[in-house]
Amino acid sequence: MTQDPRPVDQTMSGKPSTGAAGEPDVYRYEPSGIRERSGHIPIWLKLVAFGLIVWGIYYAIRYWSSY
Repeated sequence: MTQDPRPVDQTMSGKPSTGAAGEPDVYRYEPSGIRERSGHIPIWLKLVAFGLIVWGIYYAIRYWSSY
């Protein structure tokens, strides 16, 4: 019996694959080779987002006001 040559999306079949470093909760989309896992947002990225929001508020008040 031969194996099915079509790629399998493992998120649909519910079988998690191990990641490159043996991470247990990594799902791999077989056709594209993309790996998906739970993760955290780096603190620097949170600070950048916060800084952009503060800058946007400052810019709106400073340059869009009639004063």
